[in-house]
Amino acid sequence: MSAPNQRLSIDTLRTLRTVVDTGSATAAANRLNLSQSAVSWKIKRLEAQLGRTLLRRDGRRLVATADGEALLAHARRILDAHDDALAYFAPSRLKGRVRLGVPEQVGLDRVAPLLAEFSRRHPRTTVQLSVMQSPALRDALAQDTLDLAVHQDYLDRITSADTPLWRESLHWCTSAATPLAVAKSIPLVTFGTGCHYGWLAQATLREAGMDHHIVAETPSLAGIQSAIGSGLGFGILNDRAISNDVMTAAELERRFPLPGVVHALRYGKRARDAALRALHEALQGMLGSIAA
Repeated sequence: MSAPNQRLSIDTLRTLRTVVDTGSATAAANRLNLSQSAVSWKIKRLEAQLGRTLLRRDGRRLVATADGEALLAHARRILDAHDDALAYFAPSRLKGRVRLGVPEQVGLDRVAPLLAEFSRRHPRTTVQLSVMQSPALRDALAQDTLDLAVHQDYLDRITSADTPLWRESLHWCTSAATPLAVAKSIPLVTFGTGCHYGWLAQATLREAGMDHHIVAETPSLAGIQSAIGSGLGFGILNDRAISNDVMTAAELERRFPLPGVVHALRYGKRARDAALRALHEALQGMLGSIAA
């Protein structure tokens, strides 16, 4: 066995991996742009360094021995880490503009740092971010004014065009400090006509025969939270949007149950070039880890 201060060559480990993956020194040589003799020499030198036989013939194929499999498991991890490090610091070939849309409920505290890191890693790309309500996001995708969007919709409306990220419940909410009593006419705080929360609130109450009236409309999540928290009216919020001065309205929750929602990624009409796919993958990796 090699002395502790000896080193394993990245190139030699890559050669071993390629020989096992292709089953042939000739095929490995073609893939690595080396001569067959160079491949054979690298393997023999590695076996001599470790004092172990790493490959054997199985019919016409070269396969790993037990020691070869043990080394290969380490080699794959080493090569993946090595290649990831090089890719991180290598100049990015991605270029172009991506028009991204997100609803405020996603949380710009999560999205903005990711976009900043994406821009640093891919300096020839430009991400143009728009924040709007989910119905408007879907319209923009259909009209080709956005290339990619994170949108929110009901569980039964998610389609094969969507990449689901996480699920949430919707809740009737009231002020935590001065909770409202349910009166003959329900005062509603909504995001305005462009948000499905307002449509849902009114449709749910209408179907139940409950009178209601709108006391405030604002496109801002902070404005909705403030209006509900001050006791101005009831409103619908998703789990992550329930702030400290807001609580669920138990009676409305019991009497008028609400559907769940899904946050999902959806492409627009533009061809899915490398920059667009890379941003989709980055968003999916980050936002897909959010617990329902």
